[in-house]
Amino acid sequence: MSEVAEVDALLAKALKEQRNRLETLGIMSAIALVAVASWYIWPGIEGRTDFLSRFGPGIVLVVLALAMQDLIDFGPKHRSRIGALAAVAWAPLLMLGMAAFITSDEMTVRLGNALLAVIGIVCYSLTSGILTGSLQAVRFRGLVQLLGATSATALLLSNPLEGMVLLASTTICLLAFAVAIYDTIGKDPDKAARRKFKQLREKLEMRILELRAEGIQVDQAASLLQNASETGYVDPKEGMTLLNLALDEIERTLAMSSDISDIRADAANAVEKADDIAPTAKRAKRILIQGDREMELGSLREAEMLFRKAKKHASEIIEFWNQAETAIADAKRALSGQDGVQFEPLKRSVEGAEEALLREAPAEAIGLVITVPEHVENLADAGDVAAETVSEAKRAVEAASGIDEVDFALRLEKADKAYENGDYSLARGLADSVHREVTREAEAMVEVQKAWRQRKKLIARWTDWANSDEWNERLKAVDKARKKKQWSHAAMLLEQMTNELDSEGAASTEAGELLAFLQEEWRGLRDKLEAAGIKVRDAERNGCEAVVGEAAAAHQKGDIDTCLTKLGEADGRMEKLRRRI
Repeated sequence: MSEVAEVDALLAKALKEQRNRLETLGIMSAIALVAVASWYIWPGIEGRTDFLSRFGPGIVLVVLALAMQDLIDFGPKHRSRIGALAAVAWAPLLMLGMAAFITSDEMTVRLGNALLAVIGIVCYSLTSGILTGSLQAVRFRGLVQLLGATSATALLLSNPLEGMVLLASTTICLLAFAVAIYDTIGKDPDKAARRKFKQLREKLEMRILELRAEGIQVDQAASLLQNASETGYVDPKEGMTLLNLALDEIERTLAMSSDISDIRADAANAVEKADDIAPTAKRAKRILIQGDREMELGSLREAEMLFRKAKKHASEIIEFWNQAETAIADAKRALSGQDGVQFEPLKRSVEGAEEALLREAPAEAIGLVITVPEHVENLADAGDVAAETVSEAKRAVEAASGIDEVDFALRLEKADKAYENGDYSLARGLADSVHREVTREAEAMVEVQKAWRQRKKLIARWTDWANSDEWNERLKAVDKARKKKQWSHAAMLLEQMTNELDSEGAASTEAGELLAFLQEEWRGLRDKLEAAGIKVRDAERNGCEAVVGEAAAAHQKGDIDTCLTKLGEADGRMEKLRRRI
């Protein structure tokens, strides 16, 4: 998203810079045009030349300067203004450009007049390209060009011309009037389409009048005809489309008129039967009446749709109404005398079914209550199962002497309340949890008591160990849990102790094997040292002897880490002694 935002920001910045450059260019061009116009008119103001001959082109240049902003924006409104301005200006500019044929003028003046003629041609091309397309645009162009032709004629009459210049200027004025008149009242390109539209409209009007005289309502076709009359002369294509739609509507109306009576009779028969079964159900009859009203208004398609809808609703009442009433009555009988949380959803279903019946939706009502009696029966069975489960949990608590019964008693009390409130699932869940925990506590109690009777064997395993105090504290924690009747916790602590003792015992056995091997090696090495003359007083021999003894002492105390450390040190000392032999 951030990359997209950066791209949008860069694009907006580039567009802004481009517009600023265009506005700067437009302002500079406008200033230049005004300056040129002033320079061109000034000799006429001072009286050095004819003022009128200079005033016309100067005014044109000033107008072009004012139009520079429209050239920059060039939106729909700006194009319209530029097109209108070009339509007014091309004839006077072209007529003024004919002064280029005056041989008595200087070459620069003749060149300027020729440029005016070129600008006039460009203006004509511009207005022909902008003000085109629709008939309104062409006629607007013609009216504006009449103003330009009149201005050109005024310039012609105000300037005394002769010879070739007079002939060319007169020709341009006549040509401008001819072009303007042709655009204003000339041939309409859609004239044939308008004539065809008019003929079809008149034919359709006559057809609608004939059908109404026969008593056939064709209001929708008449409405389409009215819309076509409003838009057809402006847009013949759209008008023809609307007229064709009106014709299709008339054909459909005539085709449906023969079938609508049978459809209405069938729907009325179904509504009558539904009214006999359910006098309070009035929706189907209201829909039928609404269909009659639409048929009277000529909307046969809407009438047919309403008749079919009335029949569908009446058929639903005929098929399901009695079944819905029976199902609701059966559900109420099944729920009679049943209280408790478990039955609340079923009671709400019955209420929803009654509301659906009031809304004249018997099929929905049946769906809500059809299974209520079966659910009530299942809940009754669930109540029996819950009662048996609670009884079993109570018997298990009574049979398990020696466990903490306070928490179990509270939970059994909650189970009894849940059962009384009809919440059989909660009662059964609480009773099952009590039964499981009582069984687990009883098994843990037997295990802990059995292990506690053999605690002397357990204590003997760490009596000589260096960390015997730590093990004694852990045994006290087991005893504390045992006295509080927290049998599961005590069993867990006891199991952890046993596992760790087994682990320590395995490590002690491995260390003992290493110690025995090292002691055997040391005895053999000691004999070799005696033979080599390295006696007991030797410092290295005494040090190795001491380390081996420390390893044996650490193993006896159960300090396996120290024992292994000393064994490694003794092995290093023995290696040094071997090198001395």
